[in-house]
Amino acid sequence: MAQDYVVLKEKNENGVIAINKNVFKSISEISIDDIENAIRIPSARFTKPLAVKIENNQLHITADIKVKYGSNVSATCELVQNRIYENIVFMTGFKPADVTVNVIDFEI
Repeated sequence: MAQDYVVLKEKNENGVIAINKNVFKSISEISIDDIENAIRIPSARFTKPLAVKIENNQLHITADIKVKYGSNVSATCELVQNRIYENIVFMTGFKPADVTVNVIDFEI
């Protein structure tokens, strides 16, 4: 069974500090929206364009995006990847194991 949270600090006399994977998903969505040439694909019934997986207390993020026509695809993907990674580290203090960005379509 997949985990729904990442443990930041092990249990002590005060309890356990953990972050739900929906927090990482929200941070990733905000990060994609900040990039000018990247367009976030909205979630639909059978598609999940933003996947957050937690295995062995390691965070794996996969984001499917659209890129505006005429922009540099490689630079846009690298910018999205770095922005997601940096925002998660900045806001939570947890470093993702990997961030994968897939270009699904172009926006004309």
